[in-house]
Amino acid sequence: MNVQSGLARSSINLRSHPDPKAPVVEALGPQERVEVLEEVGDMLKVRASNWQPEVTGYVLKSAIVMSQPSRKEAFPKLDLEHGIQVPAVPASLPVSVFVSWLDSGEESPWLPTSYADGIRAGKKPSAGELIRQAISSYRSEWEGWLEEIRSQGRESVATMDEWSVIVGGGREMWSFRPERIFVQPSQSSAAPAWVVPKDVVRWTGHVRLNPQEPKYKTWYEVTLTKLDREFRGWYKASLLEEFILPTPETDMAIPENKERVFDLSRPRLRLPADPEIDEARKAGRNAAQFIDVRGALGWSKIHHNLCGQFCVAALAGVDVLPVLQQWMASAPTAARPILENDSGTSVLDLQVMLEAFQKSHEFFRAEASVAPLTPAYLRNGLDTGRMAIVGVGITSTGVVKWSSHIRHWVVIEDIIRVGNSGWVRLYNPFQNQEEVYPFEVVFDSVSRAGIGLWVPPTLP
Repeated sequence: MNVQSGLARSSINLRSHPDPKAPVVEALGPQERVEVLEEVGDMLKVRASNWQPEVTGYVLKSAIVMSQPSRKEAFPKLDLEHGIQVPAVPASLPVSVFVSWLDSGEESPWLPTSYADGIRAGKKPSAGELIRQAISSYRSEWEGWLEEIRSQGRESVATMDEWSVIVGGGREMWSFRPERIFVQPSQSSAAPAWVVPKDVVRWTGHVRLNPQEPKYKTWYEVTLTKLDREFRGWYKASLLEEFILPTPETDMAIPENKERVFDLSRPRLRLPADPEIDEARKAGRNAAQFIDVRGALGWSKIHHNLCGQFCVAALAGVDVLPVLQQWMASAPTAARPILENDSGTSVLDLQVMLEAFQKSHEFFRAEASVAPLTPAYLRNGLDTGRMAIVGVGITSTGVVKWSSHIRHWVVIEDIIRVGNSGWVRLYNPFQNQEEVYPFEVVFDSVSRAGIGLWVPPTLP
């Protein structure tokens, strides 16, 4: 039997036989894992294997999210060296720019230099020709979509990502806060269904602008199956983020993946290596960051709140004592009381330390209604080549836990997005090491707020 895994799209009913009106065997929650045993008309026979004993029943096909290995791509990927592939057309490219180029007959201007050189040398196929062939294969759909966005006056703001979603048959999304699906792209219209953060909606690729709305002017057409009902309507686009289907290697329901998703044997940063750190360990102190700051103060003092200074040192690629010494020289009235009184540091203190090492920085200030702290927010920031010093919670034994009242600075190095969460790789000064945690352990996924600094790291 060919068994494929899937996730419940929302709260769904498990029926006794393949009829939406059959007796309910069990109710499954959103993102609950099932095994898909077979298709029966418009329904699937599934097994909730995490239950004891296992429960088998029938659900609507649209109620289950599954991977699509044969998903259609709007444009081919371009093969670079070392097995690296890049999109032939940037997702964020405005449609108006693409259409203007499409009619020009010229080679693609969005190519990496190495690929463009390969075309000129006759070693790579023409990207422009490949792109135009892809459009030709969907000519009627393409022209229909262009007419749709032109009729809405959206050609200058629509992006090629929308076309990619349409060709691919939709994209799985999740909402970072509860909201309704509306019949029309307006929050004054009827709203037949609520969406909660664990629900997985499907964006069709279609977009509408509503200039009359006071805040949410861009709307996505979405579908959702919940409790045997299929809903289609419009959702506030800025509340949605892509839902990344888990794989066996990234699935957060598999605890062992925490140790496998990142290779911690290859540090992303040059970790501080002061002799005082080894001394702290040999002395049996609870944390490697509990070091003697004699080298900065001039007299012996075991300091217990140096997490910010350790983070700056790691990002600057230097040891901690040089950071303290440089800080004392550049801002003695701020640095000395903190070191003498065993106090913690603020964002402003971190800025002064970073500037002493010519490290640029930008505020990491996430707010739910402006720039919510979500996995995509982190990914987008990291993709600019920066890392982030952020304030989190920590237990008395040094384990990161956002709900703890003990505040702590860490460096966010990377994230692998999974579902509406992800695995976060970070530098934890407490034991001067890199660690991995689920997103929800590091950040408050209710408030979607956070504070810190984006900083370009000095790589080892």
